[in-house]
Amino acid sequence: MFGQAARRVAAAKARQPGKALAAPGGWVFLINDTNDFLPWQFGLKRWTRLERARVRTIFSERFLALAPRPYLMFITPEKSVAYQEYLPLGLADLKSSAERPAPWLTRQFPAQIHYLQPWFERMKRLGFIYFRGDSHVNWLGGYLLYRQVIETMERAGLTSRAAIGFSDLLPELAGFEGDVFVQLDETQRAEFAQDADYARWRAMLEITLKYNIHPDKVRAREVPLSPEAKASFHGRDLAVYETDDSRLPRAVIFRDSTATESIRFLAEHFSRSVYVWHDGDVLADIIAREQPDIVLHFVAERFLATYPGALPLNHAAP
Repeated sequence: MFGQAARRVAAAKARQPGKALAAPGGWVFLINDTNDFLPWQFGLKRWTRLERARVRTIFSERFLALAPRPYLMFITPEKSVAYQEYLPLGLADLKSSAERPAPWLTRQFPAQIHYLQPWFERMKRLGFIYFRGDSHVNWLGGYLLYRQVIETMERAGLTSRAAIGFSDLLPELAGFEGDVFVQLDETQRAEFAQDADYARWRAMLEITLKYNIHPDKVRAREVPLSPEAKASFHGRDLAVYETDDSRLPRAVIFRDSTATESIRFLAEHFSRSVYVWHDGDVLADIIAREQPDIVLHFVAERFLATYPGALPLNHAAP
């Protein structure tokens, strides 16, 4: 099986001139990316024993530094994992490795680290939860991710408001192109369009439902950053939301693009929530300034590959 996986992954990678792997039905997957995820998915790459020991130390030191406040990490599965059945070139028939970083981490730290693949596998029966042309969850996926986070917080004993129900959402039609689709090589577009064009919407690859909170239910508002925050932060994005309910906890949320569609839901559950996009880091100075009741951390599965080189806590300033 290892040899078969190696041959099929190598053939798929060699066939692609860029980072977009076209699949029947108008789907596109990430390939030849910086983190080279497909070899990790199928067990062709894995952490060494020393790297695993280093990762255990990183998280143990992080938990100790943040104690007694809870720290919860949520790992969003790659689309090639969540929808492996749609992969082309024989990749759908391979077995994803249970020893890749995401499930391995969850087994090591089940109270703090949560891999969302089992939840997504269950929920994708309700409808597509990833964009066909993107590497990220779609609007339904962002809502379902949020629901799992709130349920996990409740199990951890952190009290907040009740989760926003699906009936409290207002659906609207929206088109989407996708960060992987736009990288599709020109030589592959004609073949890809044979299936994709049956469900194309104007200039967009797909049209789907976007879900917004009913205006009567919205309590959170984005607030301007303080001069101190602006001066000290050198990451990709920093945003702060507040509600008027001081009984709700305060949170600092470290995230990447996998959590973008969940922010507006999560903000409703905290008196103050700070959303930090900074290379996957957990930043000690922001935690010291905000003094949150809980720290949440969202990360895409493919970014875990480099975790043996991470720090338990980093700093926002260079």
